[in-house]
Amino acid sequence: MSQTRQSANSAREPRAPLLGFALAAALGLSACAKPTREVEPLPADPALFVGFDCAQLAARRARISQALIFAGSAQDQIAADDRVRTLGVPTPMGTLFEGDREAEVARLKGELHAVNAQMEMQLCGPDFR
Repeated sequence: MSQTRQSANSAREPRAPLLGFALAAALGLSACAKPTREVEPLPADPALFVGFDCAQLAARRARISQALIFAGSAQDQIAADDRVRTLGVPTPMGTLFEGDREAEVARLKGELHAVNAQMEMQLCGPDFR
């Protein structure tokens, strides 16, 4: 009977490294940062910008756009760093050392949509586009 257990245990041993490798690969893939184009905007209420005139909305949109460009390029670099492969497995190096900017990108995208919606509601003309 002990011989049966021993042969059963030795049959399981080669699976342990494969299971560990598969688990590490799954965790590595789940921790990778998304590129900017894949980040969904966080909903923002256009009412936040009620009371702004068209010139103020255009200035606000320019500031949000500039911040989105910088945050988006940082997010894209982090995502590119995360695609670095170690033994064929994507490794979240960018996320580990730089932090993910996904929340900031999502917030800025949402604010940009909200400003644009408010500009449309106020019928801001082509001078502000």
